[in-house]
Amino acid sequence: MAKKKVAIIGGGRGGTALLQMLSDYQGLQIVGIMDINPNAPGIKIAKQLGIPIFKNYLNLTKIQGLELIVNLSGDSSVDSLMKESCEKAQVKGEEKKHFEVLGGKSAKLFWEIVRNAQRKEDEKTKLANDMLNLNKDLNNVKEYLENVVENSADMIITTDLDKKIVSFNQGAEKMLGYNRKDVLGKSIDLLWKNKEERDKLLNQLETNGNVSNYDTELVKKNNQTIQVSLTLSHMKNQSGEIIGTVGISKDVSEKKRMEKEMLRSNQEMEDFVFTISHDLQAPLRAIYGFSDLIVDEYQEGLDDNGLHYLERIKTGAERMKLLIDDLLDLSRIGPQGKMSEKVDIMETLSIIKDFFHFHCKEKNGEIKFVTDFPSTIDCNKTRIQQVFNNLVGNAIKFCDKPPIIEIGYKKRNDAHEFFVKDNGVGISKNYHRKIFNIFQRLNNSEKYEGTGIGLTIVKKIVELHNGNIWLESAPGKGATFYFTIAKEIPNTLK
Repeated sequence: MAKKKVAIIGGGRGGTALLQMLSDYQGLQIVGIMDINPNAPGIKIAKQLGIPIFKNYLNLTKIQGLELIVNLSGDSSVDSLMKESCEKAQVKGEEKKHFEVLGGKSAKLFWEIVRNAQRKEDEKTKLANDMLNLNKDLNNVKEYLENVVENSADMIITTDLDKKIVSFNQGAEKMLGYNRKDVLGKSIDLLWKNKEERDKLLNQLETNGNVSNYDTELVKKNNQTIQVSLTLSHMKNQSGEIIGTVGISKDVSEKKRMEKEMLRSNQEMEDFVFTISHDLQAPLRAIYGFSDLIVDEYQEGLDDNGLHYLERIKTGAERMKLLIDDLLDLSRIGPQGKMSEKVDIMETLSIIKDFFHFHCKEKNGEIKFVTDFPSTIDCNKTRIQQVFNNLVGNAIKFCDKPPIIEIGYKKRNDAHEFFVKDNGVGISKNYHRKIFNIFQRLNNSEKYEGTGIGLTIVKKIVELHNGNIWLESAPGKGATFYFTIAKEIPNTLK
């Protein structure tokens, strides 16, 4: 298809812009340009593009096959000059010229039409480049995610709606011993020890939208089982339609083995402590009993020093019995039995307040509840009562003036936070961690009774409830003990 031949008059801003646009326009051929200023920017560009440059208007009319002259000089007399040239040529009998002249508003309109067309082409080009770059970015992200999935140490398996395995990463190959080509397209039931368990999980997935950290067993290629923690979720397409599932599993076999070993070790330790403590009780009773017998039957033959020594023996025996009882109590605090039950916390606190009523009255002290409390919390009732018992008991014991004890509560997103505040002797910051260690006593044992095990018991109970314990205190300024109880703890710990 022949291109339409066009000449431009004017090499200024308009002519330059039009020249640049038309030079890329496939349906047109610029065959000449003219401007009275030889240094006009359009003239320079024409030289670079190899477009003929004319020095006067009339020479443009002699271009063979010229169809259109666009006058952007702003001089309307040029339009008339072009038309007169055509008329004179006809009078002289020369070949008739068929070019059209666009000037004034017509030239500007033409310029706008061409510029709009060029702008659309530029937008198409930009859009195409943007799409190309976007596809590159998407491919890079896709490749990155595929690498993450493929090289993950976790087992990642996807299935379709018919339970057939769609993908099987390297982590799955290493954990289960299968090559992916051996399992792709096969039912996921192949890997489950309990086939019905997965169907129950799918129902749970439909109800809750996900399954998180579910402990189960899968079967390896060698028919051995592996214990895993599974997170299961729906896999969807771009339209949001469910097309299958994706399961991410961590190997927890070693963790479970260590937990089992730890429970066994704890049980052995508890049995050992119980046996030793039980065996120590008999000689202690004998020491205490014979001391009493000597005092009753032979006190007239003993001087004051002898009686004093016997009292020291009895006191030591009593203290040893208290220590053994506390050690037995500590050894029995473990993750066995029922941990979580609905507990009326105000009832528990009222029991504590009643228990210490006479202790406070003797010292003219007071126990106050300074905040609102939840109606119930999930915890082990006996153990939490033991926590408050130890903290309130210490607050009364380590106070040289009428004790004022405040018990309060603060709501947190994931836990219940309690505090027990006193106006006692206080604790130096250097000992804020040490006091939770077994047998750690910071005060004179003659002045304050105790074995140094109470706060160790408190800490162990709090940690069994997935909580933390800490304090704020300074010498002479009392102490505030804070502890948390997780809102979600297992109903039983085995």
